[in-house]
Amino acid sequence: MIESSVMLLFFFATGFVISGLGSIPVSSTNVAVVTTAMDTSLKRAMGIVYGAALGSTLLAFLALFYHRLFTNYFEDNLWLQITFLALFFLMGLAILLRNQFNLSFENPLNKKWNVSNFTKGALLSFLNPPSLIFWILVISLANTYLLSLSIKSPVFYLVAFFCGIFFGRITVLTIYGKIGKKKDKSEKDNSLVYTIIGIALIGGTIVQAVRMIIDQ
Repeated sequence: MIESSVMLLFFFATGFVISGLGSIPVSSTNVAVVTTAMDTSLKRAMGIVYGAALGSTLLAFLALFYHRLFTNYFEDNLWLQITFLALFFLMGLAILLRNQFNLSFENPLNKKWNVSNFTKGALLSFLNPPSLIFWILVISLANTYLLSLSIKSPVFYLVAFFCGIFFGRITVLTIYGKIGKKKDKSEKDNSLVYTIIGIALIGGTIVQAVRMIIDQ
């Protein structure tokens, strides 16, 4: 009984920490939470937070069932890896050089969506290919170094893991919402955010490209 309780806590804590750390980097969901908290209220932003938590949990669930299929297909097709790297690198470069080429990045999150904030958060998190890749990698690494995580794992352990993901996402995004609410509305210049995103895209692309060359 004690051993089962410890394992449940371990699976929950693992999901919580992984989800929390994965929610820290700037993304469309984080920006949506911050801007909504600044423009309206934290209460409205929480709708996006809960939707995003559900979307991330469903994405992790999908990655758990199909991570081997996705991983094998991605690793066996070099052209697909190169295409993704090229796209991310060009996106990062365009963002960093936006002022030189007078590029304007209108934030679609500022536009009014004809859906609820909950649905908006769920869509932003679920329809997110980089996040799917993240969860595929995380589950593969967790199986190698931390715990046995598969569809054959005990149901209660899986429930604890996905609950950890859900609440880890909520915790970090709520912090983002509170930060956004405290910021003055005159501080809405997104140039720093765009710069961080551009650097992250290019840096991540270079690191991944080096890893690909070493693995060849």
